[in-house]
Amino acid sequence: MNQRHSRIAILSVLLIATLGFLLPSGTASPSDHHYNVGDHVPLFVNKVGPLNNPRVTLPSQDHFGPICRKSMLYNVQLGIIVINPNVVLVPFSCSESYEYFDWPFCHPDYLVKKKESLGEVLSGDRLTNALYDLKFREDKTAEILCEKKLKEDEIAKFRNAIINEYYFQMFYDDLPFWGFIGKVEEESWALNGKGPKYYLFKHVQFHAFYNGNQVIEIRAFSDPNHVVDVTEDAETSVRFTYSIIWNETSTQFENRMDKYSRASSLPTHRLIHWFSIINSIVIIVLLMGLLMVLFMRHLKNDLKKFTNGDQEEDNKVGWKYIHSDVFKCPPRMLLFCAFLGCGTQLLTMVLLLFSLAFLGVLYPYSRGALCTSLVVIYILTSTICGYSSASFYNQFAETRWERSVLLAGVLYLGPLLSVVSILNTIAISYGAMAALPFGTIVVIFLVLVVVNIPLLAIGGVIGHRLRSKFQAPSATKRFPRGIPLSAWYSKTPGQMFVGGLLPFSAIVLELHNLYASMWGYKIYTLPSILFVTFIILVLLVAMLSVGLVYIQLTVEDHEWWWRSILRGGSIAIFTFGYAIYFYAKSNMRGFLQLSFFFGYNACICYALFLMLGTISFRASLLFVQHIYGSVKNE
Repeated sequence: MNQRHSRIAILSVLLIATLGFLLPSGTASPSDHHYNVGDHVPLFVNKVGPLNNPRVTLPSQDHFGPICRKSMLYNVQLGIIVINPNVVLVPFSCSESYEYFDWPFCHPDYLVKKKESLGEVLSGDRLTNALYDLKFREDKTAEILCEKKLKEDEIAKFRNAIINEYYFQMFYDDLPFWGFIGKVEEESWALNGKGPKYYLFKHVQFHAFYNGNQVIEIRAFSDPNHVVDVTEDAETSVRFTYSIIWNETSTQFENRMDKYSRASSLPTHRLIHWFSIINSIVIIVLLMGLLMVLFMRHLKNDLKKFTNGDQEEDNKVGWKYIHSDVFKCPPRMLLFCAFLGCGTQLLTMVLLLFSLAFLGVLYPYSRGALCTSLVVIYILTSTICGYSSASFYNQFAETRWERSVLLAGVLYLGPLLSVVSILNTIAISYGAMAALPFGTIVVIFLVLVVVNIPLLAIGGVIGHRLRSKFQAPSATKRFPRGIPLSAWYSKTPGQMFVGGLLPFSAIVLELHNLYASMWGYKIYTLPSILFVTFIILVLLVAMLSVGLVYIQLTVEDHEWWWRSILRGGSIAIFTFGYAIYFYAKSNMRGFLQLSFFFGYNACICYALFLMLGTISFRASLLFVQHIYGSVKNE
């Protein structure tokens, strides 16, 4: 007994220590950001990357203004790249990005990396110290950053970055802001008419705002009048300079992040969100009406025929004949139970993420918080995965449940790690920041071995110990009946098409907004609307699954177990199809961006398939048990 308690204590210590390492190092609070006049305020450089990767094609140039090099404003107001005074695009996530000092900028003698949490590393952040010295409430004018002689290859590198509209990202007192590296003057704009000309910005103007003894806002302007021509590959001496002006503002510290959500709070965007919700509700109402007609008329009449005892009328009810086959356990039972375990785990994880968002733990501006939460919650919910898989399997058999738990542990995690490994190899070959450091890979491996596997096993043991016998309303035969030929809408492809198309059409507008946040330059700040959309999706999947399984049973097709999973999971196929459309309509390019976009979308859609397939099966199982249980009671 003492040895058992010691093992539990050791496992608890390892769990707490590992999760403590995974959690973010800290969140911003007023007590952490107080400065006196002249105090050093931390500034870190992060990354550079092309504006076009990713970029979403905007719906209307008349509304948003044209996007091209000629009309691009080379400033960053409020830390946000400005295209048009009425619209902002926020560079929030970009897989193709590189470390700031991979480019020949002025750098200090010793580069010091800021310690990042696991989530921040997974998000692609690599914060490093810089030569900029922006002290609190001290104005500076034309301060020399460094004098540097750019070689021919460095000139070519800068020119390539300017051609691809590279931006840089920095953090000042945990406030992100962006700026452009240079500008292009096309032939019609060049004075000699020979263009295009490429110019590197050599002066950055900072505008900082404070309230009391706290930094509230930072803006960066790349001055187009202070440039150096990098059109030709020739050595050039450049003096990089910067200036900063401080101004007081009435904005409170706790509201200083509000400006980053302006792109998501425009009236047009809010209208689109609400239109998506209304569209989904209309589909639910119509579907509920159809199901009510189905149940109130057909199913009720079927049950009445059983009670009348009329053999001739009884023969007309198709789903009565398969009562001895409908509860027979499906083929590939190990895989089926592993599927349910993974789907239940992912559903629990999504619900917990929404709970954290509503509690304010997850907010759009917290670096790495989402990735950290995903890792921690996925690991902790491994117990649910093992329990769900083992408990369902043990309803039909008492042996080999360990294989079901093991298969559940690798059913999603295995393909995910394989895709991440391939993408990480591609990122390393490109030198992109998306490549995970070796230390991070070791930490992830240790977490999976030390924490994830034991929790999965504990869940499986609990599920086995608390097992119960499957209570089928009717006895099952050893040999199932043959399945007669049926119409297309009763077969698997037809039901997958219907079961996926209707829910997808209800969420497609909100899906576009979500993709614009994941692969574009918007910050998603409306988790409540996303939660409502998710609930609508779950309801639609459940209702469609019930209706379609009834249609399947009426044609005497008793193989509904796996088909119910395929019906619900088919939404993932439509989602991946939309991802292809989204990529084709965007301006993303290059093999790196292509591989990351489709690699991670494949993982997301696979998770969606597991989760919604599980919901579909659970709804179908409740319905089938209800109707055959009603027949038994009669």
